[in-house]
Order: sequence, then structure tokens, then C-alpha cells
Amino acid sequence: MTNKKPLVSIGLPLYNEEHYVGQTIDHLLAQDYENFELIISDNASEDTTAEICQEYEKKEPKIRYFRNSVNIGAVANFQILVELARGEYFVWVAGHDLWHPTFLSRCVELLSRDESVVLCYPQAFWIDGEGQRLGVIPGSIDTVGLDPISRFNVVLWGVGYCYPIYGVIRLQALRKTSLGLKMIGPDTLILAELALLGAFAHIQEPLLYIRKMEDFGKWDKYVEKVFNSRLSDLSALELFWQMIEYHVNLVPKHIDRDRSRDAAILSVVLCMLTKYQWVLAGLLNSNPQGKTVAEGWNDRIAHLVSTMQNQATAIEKLFVKELKNTVHVNPKIIIDGVFFQLYKTGIARVWRSLLEEWAKKSFARHIIVLDRAETAPKIPGIWYHNVPSYDYGNTDADREMLQQVCDEEGAELFISTYYTTPVSTASVFMAYDMIPEVMQWDLRHPMWQEKHYAIEQACAYIAISENTAGDLVKFFPDIYTKSLTVAHCGVESKFCPASSEAINSFKIKYQISKPYFILVGPGSSYKNTGLFLKAFPKLPTYQGFELVCTGSTGLSEAELRNNTGVVVHMLQLSDEELSVAYSGAIALVYPSKYEGFGLPVLEAMACGCPVITSPNASIPEVAGEAAIYVQDEDVDGLVNALCEVQKPGVRNSSIAAGLEQAKKFSWSTMAEKVSSALMDATLLGLNLKDVNIIIFPDWSAPEESLGEELAGVLGTVITHPDKSQMTLLVDTSNISDEDADAAISSVVMNLLMSEDLDVEDGPEITLMGQLSDMQWSALLTRIHSRIRLENENQEAIARVKATNLPCCELDNLPNISFLAS
Repeated sequence: MTNKKPLVSIGLPLYNEEHYVGQTIDHLLAQDYENFELIISDNASEDTTAEICQEYEKKEPKIRYFRNSVNIGAVANFQILVELARGEYFVWVAGHDLWHPTFLSRCVELLSRDESVVLCYPQAFWIDGEGQRLGVIPGSIDTVGLDPISRFNVVLWGVGYCYPIYGVIRLQALRKTSLGLKMIGPDTLILAELALLGAFAHIQEPLLYIRKMEDFGKWDKYVEKVFNSRLSDLSALELFWQMIEYHVNLVPKHIDRDRSRDAAILSVVLCMLTKYQWVLAGLLNSNPQGKTVAEGWNDRIAHLVSTMQNQATAIEKLFVKELKNTVHVNPKIIIDGVFFQLYKTGIARVWRSLLEEWAKKSFARHIIVLDRAETAPKIPGIWYHNVPSYDYGNTDADREMLQQVCDEEGAELFISTYYTTPVSTASVFMAYDMIPEVMQWDLRHPMWQEKHYAIEQACAYIAISENTAGDLVKFFPDIYTKSLTVAHCGVESKFCPASSEAINSFKIKYQISKPYFILVGPGSSYKNTGLFLKAFPKLPTYQGFELVCTGSTGLSEAELRNNTGVVVHMLQLSDEELSVAYSGAIALVYPSKYEGFGLPVLEAMACGCPVITSPNASIPEVAGEAAIYVQDEDVDGLVNALCEVQKPGVRNSSIAAGLEQAKKFSWSTMAEKVSSALMDATLLGLNLKDVNIIIFPDWSAPEESLGEELAGVLGTVITHPDKSQMTLLVDTSNISDEDADAAISSVVMNLLMSEDLDVEDGPEITLMGQLSDMQWSALLTRIHSRIRLENENQEAIARVKATNLPCCELDNLPNISFLAS
């Protein structure tokens, strides 16, 4: 949690590191360079790692802690940290290793001085479990001043135990490697790709301390065991080498077709295999049967190396070109926590609950909360950016400030907790109610002016009830209804029936001596407290009751006491005490004229408290048939309800129905709907329409056959009767955007030249590029069908989980227009 964007992001992947992680974090925090963030990704540790990290996070604003709900594997856990990073530079550190206090400052100084360097790392010491030095780790790689191919070869053949992967890396370069494409492989693969983008600089001082763990060398021993177990079957090894040589022969074909990504990745992997030729030769020579063929195998290995070196120049040119075109997708969403500064009412509860739910999910990696003057609740796992407090007299300057933060953070989307907006970043509007509009308040008030401005600027909308959504569209009819999501609020588990002991303790604490009715927020005019004040004194036994009032109140205790003639308790309660207050009440009396949702109704029902309310606005959505309804001007009706709710049969029935109704609402469901809506809003650039169809071409297929197939698809879509309501999405995950755009444009141009086609009214044709997993999850719900191709990228289909999409053959495409309805 920090006020400004850090220059360095430290990524700490963890799994069961309780013995060393505290010492590691202490070393990181003791750096003489201070402008850094520490991101921790706990891979579902089963020891006390989580508790240790959470304690550090509470005390240190630089730390951001995440915990995976399940173990996702070491590779994925390392990759998460890169996605979360915000700095210009990035560095991984193992959960048991240590740093010299000058580690960061020395590396950052060198990187800032020489822009040609993409990675800087120091010499390292081995240390034992107690932190005692065992000796300097030999070997180093320094490629400053070398050309890309020389750097490439030095890295491939020179990486040993010198650990450059734990150096400080330019984040922009790291995200251009296969790691950025979620194809992360061995360390050497990433380093080889980085070598093509810039130089490695080595500091000849031991500033990194690598701890030799008990399982050190386990992988090498496993490989040796596997190879030794297979040596008796030389036919298996022969088959292995046939596979390698087959792929080597594919590389020139990829180069000829400019399939640079395939050629580059394949080449690096093959070079890695040749790097370990001494392992293969050694194992063969150690086996009597292997000695007879070892010489021939070494010749084949040498030929393989020669082949790869001959291809190196062509690969390098294509590889660097492809890396420059790579786009890392990790959409950032800014949430302005301004409401926490302004009020402590129900909207604050909504957003706190959403943030708590998101902190448990991967969605937390996409959001940054703007903390206005340090008023936002601090939730572990949520990232905060401190900004000045909000002032309705300075809205223009505030918009400029918000836009500056969006630009600094690289945000694709903005959502406010209460009606603020940036200058140009796309925004989503959260609608809680339309009370000012319905009640015809003075809409010239700055608050409502800002609300309307935010509505007009928004690209998408979220409403907390169907009724609020309907009112929003009623007052702003130009809103595209398909951009509007309804996400009902939830109720926390702490709102549950309290024990009789807890209720008695509550009454004693606040000196409540009689049965009581509870009122929430009675001061607001639309809450309609006046109806209760008229009805309550008409109860024959009204003097046998007391009143508990909580929430925002515009009425004083004296006013309420004078109007009712009974003892009134004006209380500001914590959630825990409010839950007990509901549980002990005869009923919640809530005859509101309008509610955007009605959280008190839901929370009371969850606590086993009967609810008397009015059937207005969103209240029936929330209360269902569990409430006792009275019209908002019916005094006698409310008197009858206050009498009825005291009858055991009516009361027990209301409690049971309310408990069942409350089970229908949860914050986890709301959080899922809101996060999906926000991710959906990041897809605006795809130009989705009523009918969205997708194809997954295999761009490595022969150009002629693929071109014919694309021409068939595009020709059918362009002549479709519903083309103006249609978007054709084209997956380009295994080809650069430029190449895909050129291919599609060529096909469309040929179609237009050969046939009398009109494309002015559509369809929309959108190239997909790279999307995050959450973006794909949101997108798949908007796709109606996948056109099955002969030349289809099955790997991409499986990766994005598009296998369950309805499929159609090209000939059946005209029959899918009904999907738009």
C-alpha cells in the first residue's frame, strides 16, 4: 500500500516457508533503496506462512499479500507476481534467500545509467540453513556491448549456477517474453528471450545469498534416474532424437512463412536441449550398451548445434520483431473509494463487502483502490493508492487528478464508489438509487450534478436492484440496456440470530427495560418515519414498549420521545451489536417510500427479526413474501401490523420466512457479478453486438487453404441478413496483430473486388489479440457461436475454455439470427 507508483516491484513466491520467510522479508525491508513494493503470492501454504505474512502486511505499507486458494504450481505462482507488478523494474526473490542491504540500490543504479541493459544481477553466496556462508557461487554472464545473437548464445550456453533469473529486470522487457504470453518455461528460456532484447550486467560483489535447501539438486538426480532407467532401451532414445530432428527441420518452414513466434520458441527450446549434450553423452558412456553408439550420437548432436546456429540470424530478426509486437494483458481497474470519506452508511457497507470478497479472489490483482485521505478500510490483499480528499467545490481539478492516477497506473477502467469521474479513462457507473430524481429534489445540488455527469460519461452501468435499473433507464433513456448489469447486495454472516444471553447483555448495556421496536435511519424524509410516529401512539399498549433508533438520524431523541411518549434509545452500533439489536426486537419498522435496495430489511430478516415495511421500489425484490406490508400512507394499516406482529403465530411465521428469504442474497454473488461486469467493460474495444461469433484459425496452416477458408467465412458473414447486428471475432493468439490484420484485409479486399458486396452496414470484424483469463471468462458469456474450421487452432480453443461454445458449420451460419433475441 503506497502513495505513489514504485520504481521497483519485488515478487516473493511462497510455499511453506515458515522457517525462513520472516528473515527474508526483514532483509528486503532493510534495503537502503526505499522506492519499492513487495508483492507476496502464497501458493496455498499449509504451515504458518500466511499468518507471518499477514502480520508483516499490517505493519508495512510496502507489502501486498495474496494467497491462492489452491496450489497452482510454482510456475504459475511466479507468473502471478509479474502480472501484479507496477514498477519499472522487477525482481524475484525466493522465500528462503537473503539480500545484502545494497542489493537493490546497486542494481537500480546500473540499470538507470545504461538503457541497453535489461537485467542486472550480482554475484551470490551459498548459505546454509542457519545463514552461514558456504562459499561464492561460481560463474557469471555479462553481455554488455555484444550484439543480440552473441548475447543469445552466451546466455544459452553460459547459464549455470550464477542465478541471473534472480536479478533486477526491466519489467517491460520481461513482459515481452514467453512469460508475458503465459508460455513460461525454464529459466533459461526466459533469459534467452531477454538476451535478444538487451544486455545482462553483472556486479562482481556477492550481494545475494542463496540458501542450499535439503532438496537442492533433486531435479538433476531425477533426470539422471529417468535416463538411467531408459538406457537399456536404446530404441526409446532413438525415438526421442527422431522427434528432436523432426522439429529442427520444421524451423525453416516457420521462418519462410514468417511464423516467428513458433520458430523462436521452438529454437530456444531446442538450443536448451543441445546445451545438455554432455549429460546425454555422459549417461550413454556410463552404460555398456551406450558406449557403442555414443560416438554416433555425439555427431548427431553436433549436427543439431550447427543447424541451429545456421538458422540463428533469421530467427533473431523474426524473434525480436515478434517480441516488440507482444502485448501483455492485465487490465487495471481504478476504484475511487471516495464514499468512505463522505459517509459511513449502507453504500460503504456495500463496497467494504465487495473488497473483502475480491481480496479472496484473483480479481484483486486487477484493482487499485484510491484511498481518499486514508479513509478507506484497509483490507489485506487489496492495493491502495493514497489521493487527496474530495471537495465538491473543486471537481474539475479532481477529475484531472483522477486522470493522472489512471495514466500512472495504466488503468483501462474506472469506477467510483460515489459519482467521481476522470477526464478520459472509460468509466462504469454504479447506481444505488434514483431517490433525488424520483423525489424531485433540487438536482442543481453539486452532488446530483456530479451524479448526472458520471452517468452521461459512463460506458457501462451496474445497479443494485432491478427497480433501480429501471429507474435509471427511465430518467436516462439513452442508456443501452445491454450495458446495464443488476447485482443485488448481500448480507454478511455476522447478521444471524443472536442467543438469548447476547440479547440480554445488549439490553443491560443500553438500559433497555421493555420490549422494543427498531427503526433504522429514521431522519430521512423518504424513510417515512412520520407514518410510524402517527401509528405508534394508537397502539393500546404503546407505553409498554421502547424504541431503538440507529443509523443516520435527522430527528433528535427528544423529538422522537415527545412524539411517541416512550423511552427512545439513539444508538450508533457496530455490526455485531446491530445484529443483536435486530435479533432482540419485536420488529424492524421500515415504511420507506423508496429504496435503491433496502439493506436493513435484508439484515433484519437474516437475524430472525420480523419486518414491517411498504411495498415500494426495490423492497419487494428484497423482502419477497417474508415481510408484513403496509401502504406508506396507511396509518391504521401500520397500527394493525404493529399489533399482528406480536402474535406468536404471525411472528414465528415471519421469522421463518425471513430467514429463508435472506439465504437468496450473498456478497460473494454480488462480487462475482460486479467483477464480471467490470471485466466485460474492458472488452469495449472488441465492438461486441447483439450476435457475436468467433473463429480460431490455425495461422500456421498452409496459406492457400487457410485463405480460402477465411474467404468463405467472411463472405458468408458479409452477406448475412443480420450483419449490422453481428460481430465476427477472430482469434490471433498465435500470430502478430499486424500479420493477422494484413491477412484479413487482403481477404476482404479480394471479396469486395470480386463481388458486389456492401460492408457499410456491417458486420464488425475484430481481431482478438491477447486477453487475460478473466477477460476470456467475461467474453465467452457474450459469444453465441463458434464457426468450426478445417484449419482450426485447437490449442487456443482449449486454453481459453471455448470448447463448450455452441458450434456451427459455415453452411448453417444464416440460421443463427434467432440467437440475438
